[in-house]
Amino acid sequence: MNVKNTALRLAGAAMMAVALAPWVGGVAAQAAVTVHLDKKWIGTSSTTETVVHADCSYAELTATHTGTGWHFVLPGGDGLTTFTAYFQSAGALTVTTTETATGVIVQSGKGAVIYTPTDDTLVAGPSTFPGDGQATDAGTGDMQLSHICTGTPVETTSPPVTTSAPVTTSAPATTPATVTTTASAAVLPTKASTPAVSVKGTKAGTVKSVLPHTGSGLPVGLLLATSLALLLGGGALMMLPGLAPARGKRRRH
Repeated sequence: MNVKNTALRLAGAAMMAVALAPWVGGVAAQAAVTVHLDKKWIGTSSTTETVVHADCSYAELTATHTGTGWHFVLPGGDGLTTFTAYFQSAGALTVTTTETATGVIVQSGKGAVIYTPTDDTLVAGPSTFPGDGQATDAGTGDMQLSHICTGTPVETTSPPVTTSAPVTTSAPATTPATVTTTASAAVLPTKASTPAVSVKGTKAGTVKSVLPHTGSGLPVGLLLATSLALLLGGGALMMLPGLAPARGKRRRH
């Protein structure tokens, strides 16, 4: 009987461990790690000719920003939650997943955009790196400066242009004057052509409703129901050996 009771308790404990494993593993996998901006960017100015200038139209940037935008990326990494870059004039500027005038984490945690009030230069911070951040996945190497972006482009319109053809008049003595008129040509206002937009990095994609970083592809709802069932079943198995002696005592009385 003792062997049977022990086996039941062990089976119950195993079921409960299986139920809790995905959730415990998910929390452990999401522990933050420190990431740094590559030191090779120290001394880089936004006016440097070798720095790429491109667009910063990411889904997380919903407000109009002024100044000079700096787009940083985390190669192969993910889950960036905060990032600080150090500038010669602006000092230390920090962005998070909440957008402010300074910028925001973009590309679903794979990059960051920081706006300096004017053109500026990256310098080494307290950690000796020109930038530091926190992420759930450090990726394959240090963070990199992707490109420089500036504000929101403003569309312009050209004013209407009207041309009139010259009027030629001949007036013979015996015939009325003959007037030849070419109708005016009116050109309607046209919008300036929009330049091709080159966006670096990866845009936010469709996120599946699954428990992140656990390796489980099950939807969270199904995983939760399965874990609950295993917990209840395991608890019942662990309690079963204690219930049997109690039933036996009631029968004797």
